[in-house]
Amino acid sequence: MYHILVVEDDRNTNQVICEFLKDAGYRVTASYDGETAITYFCNDHYDLVILDIMLPVKNGMELLRELRDLSNVPVIMLTALADEYTQVKSFDLQADEYVTKPFSPMVLVKRVTALIRRSNPIDKTTVTFEDITVDFSAYTVSKGGRQIPLTTKEIEILKVLIENQGTVLTRLQILDSVWSFDSDISDRIVDTHIKNLRKKLECNAIQTVKGIGYKFEVTE
Repeated sequence: MYHILVVEDDRNTNQVICEFLKDAGYRVTASYDGETAITYFCNDHYDLVILDIMLPVKNGMELLRELRDLSNVPVIMLTALADEYTQVKSFDLQADEYVTKPFSPMVLVKRVTALIRRSNPIDKTTVTFEDITVDFSAYTVSKGGRQIPLTTKEIEILKVLIENQGTVLTRLQILDSVWSFDSDISDRIVDTHIKNLRKKLECNAIQTVKGIGYKFEVTE
């Protein structure tokens, strides 16, 4: 049974989320502040974290930074802050999803299910380019035999680019392929993920096509 950590200080909202997740068959742990949440996370296994930003004791951004130091667990930010700056900052810190309040609990559960499914794929597909090997079944990436800590979204974007090798994809095409549901996420978030991918992979395969988008192409 997949285990979800819900970090939300509003107890009514937290309870609603937990009830919907339990009804969907998930094991759920509730936390109401960032300090308690990181303690829970360090003492148990979680398959996904739903994380509010405006939390007491330790805010969601601080907690997300600590989570990324410990794990690549999928993280859905759930917040009333809808501005682009906060979204970009969240993705800079390697959040996987960004959901703004008010939200539909049913749609949130669908997002959770889709993200967990993509994080635990069944079909094995391994791609090698330059000195990089990507295992899309295990969601792992290695470079020269060394593991590279990519997030779920970064691997999914890489997969979309590789599947369309040589074809220029717009930001919106990448956004639509990787994010499963309509949302207020800016297509500029794709730029943030591409920047992170390039920094981690240290390769030239992901190319910018000025004014259009990105393409994946390996040159000999």
